[in-house]
Amino acid sequence: MTANDEAKRYIKFNEIVSKIPNRKLREIGDQDHEEAETEFREFKTALKQGLCNYCGQPLKYFLSDRPCIHWLLNPKGFKKKFFPLIYAQTGFHQIEAYLRWLANTEVPIKNINDLVLEKNPSKIIELTIKYKNLEWSFSCSRGDYEGHENKHDGQMPHFHFQMKCNGRVIINYGGFHIPFNDYDKFVFAVKRGDIDTLRYSHSRGSGMQSFIEQISPERLLEGMKRTGNEKEGEFHLYTDIEADPGTTISGDDIADLIKESNETGEPISKLVKKLKNARITTTITLGPAITKIAGRFPRKRK
Repeated sequence: MTANDEAKRYIKFNEIVSKIPNRKLREIGDQDHEEAETEFREFKTALKQGLCNYCGQPLKYFLSDRPCIHWLLNPKGFKKKFFPLIYAQTGFHQIEAYLRWLANTEVPIKNINDLVLEKNPSKIIELTIKYKNLEWSFSCSRGDYEGHENKHDGQMPHFHFQMKCNGRVIINYGGFHIPFNDYDKFVFAVKRGDIDTLRYSHSRGSGMQSFIEQISPERLLEGMKRTGNEKEGEFHLYTDIEADPGTTISGDDIADLIKESNETGEPISKLVKKLKNARITTTITLGPAITKIAGRFPRKRK
């Protein structure tokens, strides 16, 4: 199907949906949300029992002629060569959603780094997801998204995938050119706004990008507590304090705030608002506990 054919299909879809009453569309949306919530609860219950919510088998189960997305949990016997069996029956958005759900059953939000500001600007897709000792990353450049016309591999629009276990690469970025399926193309159309009445969100699979879009820096700061171990910090706070013209800031006042911070666990950046005659600027950056995006770098020419 050509891009022109797809555009015509989306126009036709919009024409059909536009004839459905808004009340009915809201009912459909509410029903879809309830079904997704139910599915997520069932997913978590099965996970606690060590079972796959899709095939019903134990998560440690591997049989090469019964492919399932839970193979991405690296059961014994799984190897890189079996990965095409997974993406032959799924696509980018199904794989991504499954891994996002996994990550958020362990620690919500921070195990999914999909931050736009951290993404390589040359990439359409670049994110990393962690769960326990596993790490999965997705990458898609503009050339990947369009397909490499004059190359032997990757002529179709595709993405790249990396999987690590205990820091060891199981599937490398360059191993496969994974084609986007029809569902992927439809979701991309929704994200672009080509489908008038639909909006795409990850809901229970939300990561860092959704988090920073939905919470203001003030609210974020208000909810912070100090951590005894800097390596466990999700955010770093840098606060600049400047006395108003013609005034000074007492060193004793600063010492009192440090003492209060040590006793209460409240960050200095929250307490400094008690200072009088001071202009305060606080910068929030990501800490070491936030998952880092595993970038994909071009191969070096020999």
